[in-house]
Amino acid sequence: MQTLASRPLWICLIAALLLRLAFIFIGFPLLQERWNLRDDGDGYRVIAQSIRAGYYTDVTRGPVYPVFVAAAGSAVMVKLLQALLDTATCWLVFLLANCDWKAAALYAVYPFAIWRVAFINKEIVLTFLLVSYVCVQLVAMRHGKLWQWLVAGGLLALVNLCKPMFLAWPLVILALAFLHRVPIVRVVMLFVAMVVVVAPWTLRNYAITGGAILPVATEQGGLTTFVGNYQPTLGLWEGTGKVIWMQAVADIRARNAGTSVVELDRAYYRAAMNQIGGNPLKAAEMIVRKCGRFWFLSAARREQWVSSIIQFIYLAFFAVGLWRHRPLTHATILMLILIAYVMFIHALSYADIRFSLPVMPLLCVIAAALFQARERITPATRSAAY
Repeated sequence: MQTLASRPLWICLIAALLLRLAFIFIGFPLLQERWNLRDDGDGYRVIAQSIRAGYYTDVTRGPVYPVFVAAAGSAVMVKLLQALLDTATCWLVFLLANCDWKAAALYAVYPFAIWRVAFINKEIVLTFLLVSYVCVQLVAMRHGKLWQWLVAGGLLALVNLCKPMFLAWPLVILALAFLHRVPIVRVVMLFVAMVVVVAPWTLRNYAITGGAILPVATEQGGLTTFVGNYQPTLGLWEGTGKVIWMQAVADIRARNAGTSVVELDRAYYRAAMNQIGGNPLKAAEMIVRKCGRFWFLSAARREQWVSSIIQFIYLAFFAVGLWRHRPLTHATILMLILIAYVMFIHALSYADIRFSLPVMPLLCVIAAALFQARERITPATRSAAY
């Protein structure tokens, strides 16, 4: 079995780090002026400044990434730490792939991971936390120790404190536990650990908002869900229809003038539901479209053909690798369901390539089977791959 002493693994890790550093210090500055790129389009540096100043009252973003930015101090340090974290994700991919360096290599050279480290966005940190959770969750499911389920729950809580789209994920784990006859008490331990870690932040939000129930943050979910389901513009963020949805957003904001951030967010959700209820068939069509956008379409549509070709290659590797994984192990099934979960959540709200990054390491784990000889999976090998 390969270990950290494996030469191919070290080559992957060094290559991953060098590629990311090269883009941070060379590639991004060259493209920034050409494409008018903003490395902090979501305003995380402003939130980080409020944390350092001691008046952190923001409820629009989960705390993990703003604290990460605040602790890093400067934008350059944020990007350097993201490069290191994403390199660490390559190592986690290696472990998830049963110590197959080819899976790590696929993620090490994945262009959109390299691209994202130069931006002050949560995706790199979220990806690292999500893959860490999957590693621990598989260990817990394999060995069944209660403390492992507690650790898995704690990590899942951190994932949600980074991006709260995984709050419903324990229900999926509960279903899998039922199918595989895992004692329910273990899933309860995961849920308890997640609640214990998230609850203090929920109470903080309750106090700051004057009584609103907000588990983690709004994450501008109402706004993005409304735009993603706005039928006159087919749910597109950029393009000729941007003026139209911006006017619709302005109208909603005007009708809810004086309301809190949380109430305005819920108003956007209600408007999105009105769009869906007004024409369910069109809404269903747009959900299918957004499943494709999740993998292939960037909001800005820069170099769209290149992006599509890259994604097509990785998805083709994934399809062949999945075929070679037959019969599917429990680990593969868990990763497949998690990939589908993330895609479906974004298909219901708003989707583009950026949001597929957190599940790309899992896709690379499965795709790596493309480079392996097809072997018959025995009960012993199935148990080892659990």
